[in-house]
This record gives sequence, structure tokens and C-alpha cells, in this order.
Amino acid sequence: MLDTTFTINAIGNIVRREINGFHVYEKSGCGTYVQILADFHQGKIGYKLLNSGSKERKVYLVEVNGTKYVLKRERELDPRLEKRISRFIYGPYYSRLIYRVAEARKQGCTRIADIYAVAEKVRHREAVETYILSEYIEGTPLAELRDLSPYKAEIKACVEELHHHRLASNDIHPGNIIFTDNGLRIIDLSDKGHQGICQANDAYALKRFYNIELDIHTLAYQLVGMRNKFRVWSRKMRSRS
Repeated sequence: MLDTTFTINAIGNIVRREINGFHVYEKSGCGTYVQILADFHQGKIGYKLLNSGSKERKVYLVEVNGTKYVLKRERELDPRLEKRISRFIYGPYYSRLIYRVAEARKQGCTRIADIYAVAEKVRHREAVETYILSEYIEGTPLAELRDLSPYKAEIKACVEELHHHRLASNDIHPGNIIFTDNGLRIIDLSDKGHQGICQANDAYALKRFYNIELDIHTLAYQLVGMRNKFRVWSRKMRSRS
């Protein structure tokens, strides 16, 4: 799976290669992370299967030379028209995310899991198969804690820091926030599409799950609020019919 031409992108020292039909992006360009993907693909690395919530999305915990990683394989394509249009406009997600995370971490944002390598097989601007190798965050998901009130201020600060660095969770439920020895960290970013809408989704999720209010008054926030109200109304109408 290795040995091909590559070019270096200056942002975050990310190396881009073409390998067996995949566009491969590796942080630092050392070859170590691409080798992990190759060894996993060839069945040379043991793993523990983690919960993913989708049969088209597999999440594995792997360990190499004493270091744990999260390795994801995605083949899930949302068939809804608006999602297909979004994918066509913005292009493959994870190859953009690795650069965005590298830039945020360069600016001092450590609230998010680092991404070490991404391999995407792309057709018509859609990634039909993707492998992502990322940092494993050791800790306890907030979903496993009974009382979240002691963490509300830090949860708010955590999300605001993401937004400051032009990132968003877009799925900010308690399972995606990890309590660690070094504070709260957010995993599994999925801010595909328009960033303003993704950040507005975060704001409404914070209000729903944690009763936390973000100081956000953008047009996107208003539009997402209208959309949410319409969905509630639509569900009520369907339940009556």
C-alpha cells in the first residue's frame, strides 16, 4: 500500500500521497501513520471494535508500540438530496478536517483529538470509502457521569474554543465529550457543510443537553431554530394522522 509520489502541504506538515486509488493525507510525513493504515488493512494489527451506531461505519481501537489510536472506516453516504448537494459543494470531509485540526492545534487548541492520517477513495467529489487514524482520548464520557452540573462552565468554554478556531462538533451529545486528567476534550467532530449552521447546531444541543446558553445571534442560528420548530410541528402532525 506504500511507496508512491507525494507532495508536502505546509499547513501542519501534512503529506499528500496517491496510494492504490486512495488520496492519503498524513501528518508529519514520517510514514508511520500510513504504515499503521496499511498494516490494519492487511490484517496485521489486532483491534477492539467500538460502538459506532451504523453498520456502514466501523470504529476500532488499535495499539501499536504501546500507543493507542482510534481507527475509523466509513462507507456511509447519506442519501438525502440536501446532504448530497452539500457533499458536492464542499467535497470530501475528512481530508479537509485534517488540515483544519492541524491549524487549530498549531494555534493552541488542544480540546480536540488530533488526526494523524486520512485515506479517501473519491468519486464525483464524494468520498465513498474513508479511513481515519486519530488520537485516542483516555477518559470518561460525560454520558457515564450522573451529575454534569460541575462541568457546565468548562463544557461551554470547550465549545466556544472550538468555534473560535472555526470548528464545531455538530453532534455535541454527552458521549462525545470526554473527561480527562487534563480537562474536557471533544471527540468525533462531524461539522460537514456550512460552518455557521454546524455551530448553531452546537448551540441548540448545549441548550438541550446541558441547559447552557451560548452568546450566538447569527442568521444561521435563527434559521436552525426555525428548522427545529418546523421539525417538532411536523412530528406532531404525523403522530395525529
